[in-house]
Order: sequence, then structure tokens, then C-alpha cells
Amino acid sequence: MKSMRQWWWMLACVVLASCAQVGSPSGGPKDEIPPQLVSAFPELGATQVKVQRVVLEFDEYVKASNWRSQLLVSPPLNGSVDLEVRGRELWVSWNEPLRAQTTYVFQFGDAVADVNEGNAATNLRHAFSTGPVLDTLSIRGRVLDALTGDAQPGMRVMLFPASWPVDSVIKGATPSYVATTLEDGRFDVSFLPKADFQVVALHDDNRNYAWEPGEDVALLEKQVSSMDTMFWGLWSGATTAPSTPYMSEAVRDEWGWASWRLSESWARSDSLEWLIPAEKTLQLSGLPPSDGTVHARGWSQDMDSADIQLVWHRAPIWGQTQGRLDTMAVPRPRLVDTDSLRLKSKPQGRLMPNEVPVFEFSAPLDSLDEDQVMVWVDSVEVQASWDLTWSNVRLNCPQAERPGVSVQTTFYPNALFREDAQETWPQDTLELVWSTLTQDALAKWRLKLEDVACPGWVEVTLGQGAQGDLVRVHKDTTLEWEGLKPRPLNATWWGDPNGNGVWEQVDVGRWQTPEPVLHLDAVALRANWEVETVWQLDSAACARGSVSR
Repeated sequence: MKSMRQWWWMLACVVLASCAQVGSPSGGPKDEIPPQLVSAFPELGATQVKVQRVVLEFDEYVKASNWRSQLLVSPPLNGSVDLEVRGRELWVSWNEPLRAQTTYVFQFGDAVADVNEGNAATNLRHAFSTGPVLDTLSIRGRVLDALTGDAQPGMRVMLFPASWPVDSVIKGATPSYVATTLEDGRFDVSFLPKADFQVVALHDDNRNYAWEPGEDVALLEKQVSSMDTMFWGLWSGATTAPSTPYMSEAVRDEWGWASWRLSESWARSDSLEWLIPAEKTLQLSGLPPSDGTVHARGWSQDMDSADIQLVWHRAPIWGQTQGRLDTMAVPRPRLVDTDSLRLKSKPQGRLMPNEVPVFEFSAPLDSLDEDQVMVWVDSVEVQASWDLTWSNVRLNCPQAERPGVSVQTTFYPNALFREDAQETWPQDTLELVWSTLTQDALAKWRLKLEDVACPGWVEVTLGQGAQGDLVRVHKDTTLEWEGLKPRPLNATWWGDPNGNGVWEQVDVGRWQTPEPVLHLDAVALRANWEVETVWQLDSAACARGSVSR
């Protein structure tokens, strides 16, 4: 009896030990590797095939999601196709005889993935021939963003017969062959017969093999032959109108100043129009450009709220001029010391030559007594005038904008007057001092454009939020900029092959590629240096269509 109890105890320990080992180990890196094909029946590239089933074996357990919409067979089978997952195997079967002397290609899209993490086996395809010869031609290329030149991974590249009308392609006809772009944007559509095709690439967000408005798309305007060994480049772009700008936030600071944050970056060539209800007294100051969001500023002393309407106009060279009316209430702040007129910002440090000095105050101003303001440049008194715009005071003095000068401005008591509060500024004499950069602290840049084969624009971005420059060019030329701060700058060429004065994005309806965009690598400027850059534009870029980069 005792030996029997010992036997049961040993058996229980074995069972418990076995149970304790069940389960997957925790920790370790996340599995990001898609399932790998181990074997296939019939073999990839096999000839003289007479089967009604394809079996693919992988190195891990797999699943097939939405396979009916993802699986493409070329040429298409007339009857139904069934797909079954058996552990690590994928079985595809049909009930009709295959055509003689024909290469069949089974393309699975991203339907097949591993069970645990759902890593899809993109570009999974299988091919064999019912005759003695396998079609081995291919169309290769790369998809790049039309604006930035960045590689576009994960785009679905589709081939359609050249004889099909564009309307059929646009409206969702099933492609004959497909592939997916890799991380570097490259694609390879293989196992093709000798034929001509139309090529389309798109971010197939809903995975239906069809372009829909809103999906980025790239296309070739010309038909492509599988016999052509050229490496094709496709430019992708948005197919919807530019996003509509709007006011995303409105705040008021402790002085009563209101700021409206816009939803998008302020472009150098944009413009804003403000509409204020007649019964409101809100006023607005200037709208300075910035390298990020725009903070448009207006002042209100005692309103609970103010409805401000904004129209944001986009420059016509980036497409048709667009405007949108938006309204946002400005909240009432907790005002502190609103009756005290204060200087909020002033020129200080070292300004750029030709930079207009601006003084900004905490409330709107009504008048300035120029007899109560004195200006000295390099210790010599000079004549100056002043522009008063709402809350800003601008100094007009050419001597103060010359390179390498020291400027002193003295405001005597009561120089500025604010009528609504019956207040003057300053109460005591105030001296403000700044200087301008010397000429040897600045840089000069010369840009030589070569191989300009069509009209376009050169856009120069000076960096750090500085306003850039936009120049129309028609031929090889040299552009020069002087008095630049020594900092990196960038340039972009916007091509206009049709010369209509508008840069055009991809247009699926007219089957047109985006007009070309080229980017110049950042140019480093140095103080007291003349930097010359030769930019050789790609003359082939002016031919709308395929361009290699």
C-alpha cells in the first residue's frame, strides 16, 4: 500500500512538472518577421504543370485574412477559387482545367500573415507554366513622393492591359499583375508575358485594388512594355484638394491681446483676410510670417467674446487659389493692470542691415509726438520719422539700417498717447540701444542654374523662420543674394512644363503625373564669404511622365 502511494505521488509530480512547462515564454523582442516560404507544389517556375491545386508551406503558422479580395490570379480563372489554411500550409484549389502554353501567376497581396503578430508576407506570389516555357519578363521601378523625393514604401503597384481605357482603371477594374513597394520605394512586377501595360501605384488604404479620392497615387502617362529594361520612376502625390485651413485655438493673454493659432504652417506666399462683425470693436495688428503656425494678433479691452472670421488664401502657384471662411470666439481673459501701457518688444542685440526696427506695445496707440523722440546713429543725431500702426511703432531711418552701426533711441516722457485710457508713455525718459551686423558678418550666395529645360520657380528657404524668396526662371541663369546671415539655406525647383503659371499635382482624371520638383541639398553660408553653388537641373524632369532619380 505504501509503495502504491509513493507511485501516485511520483506520477503527480511528473504531471505537475509537465503542466508548469506549458505556454510561451515571456519577454524577448517582438516578432516583426513575416512568414517565409519553405516549399511549394508545384515548384516556383515549374513547367508542363497539370494541376488543380497549389500548396505553399511556410516556416510558421499562418492565417489568411480577406483573401477573396486580395488573391489575384493571372490570367483569371473562370470558376471559383478556394483557399484553405492548414497550420503552416496554404492550399489554393480550383475546378477547371488550365489553359495550355500559359504562365499562371498567383498573387496574394497582403492576405497571408503569421498567426501571432499578423506580419504580412507582402509581395507573395507563385508562378508556373502549363507549357514548356515560363514567362520571365518584369517591370521594375521606384515610387517617390513628388514634393519631397522621399521613397514611398507599402504602395501597391498595379499593371493593367494597355488596351483598357483610363476610365476602367480609375473606376476599379481588377489589375492583371500587382506588387508592393519596399522600404526604399522599389518594386518588381515579375513573371510577365511580352505585352504593353498601364502602370498605377497607390496607397490602397481599403485594400480593394482600386483608386479612390483621397488615396495618394502615382502613374505613368505612357504605356510600358515588359520588353523594355528601363528602370521606371513614378511620382506619387495627393489626389484631393489641399486641406482646408482653419483656426484651431484662440487665446487672450493678461493684457487683452488675442492670438489665433492656425491649423497649418504659414507659407510665405499665403495671405489672410479678417472679417470682424460690425457691432464688435476688435482690431487687429499685422500678421508676421513664421516658420510654424501663425499667431495672428488682435486687441480687445472689455469684450466678453468676439467672433472673428478668417479667410486663408493660398498662393495660386500651388494650385487654384482657395479660401475658406472660419469663425472662432475669442474668450475673455482675466486682465491685469490693463490701464498700464507697456512696451512688450523692442529692437535689441544685433539686427540685420535693412531690418526695420519695430516697437510693440501692450495696447493700441493713438498718436506719437515725434518731438519727444530722438535718434542717434554712431553718436550722431539724425532725422527720423515714425509709422504708428495700431500697437506697433516702426522707425523709418535709413542711417539706422546701415551695416555695422550703433543706434540709440530716446523716448522722452509722454511721447506716446493712448486715448481710450487717457494714458501716455513713458513716464520717465527711456533710452534703448541696439546695433546692426557688420558687412563682414554677412554672406553672399550665388546660385548658377544649368540645364533649365522648361519654366519654373526657384524657392529659397533661408532657415530659422526667415522669409524666403521665390523667383521665376525660364532658362539657364545666375541668381544672387547679398547680406545673408551665415546659416544653412535650402532651395527647391518647381517645374512648370506646360507654362501655365500653376504647379500641378497628380491628376488621375486627365491621367497626368505631378509636375516635377527638385531639391537642392542644404548650402552652408559663412560670414564674409561668397558662396557659389552650381545646380544642374535634370532636363528630363520637364517631360511629364517617368523620371529616374
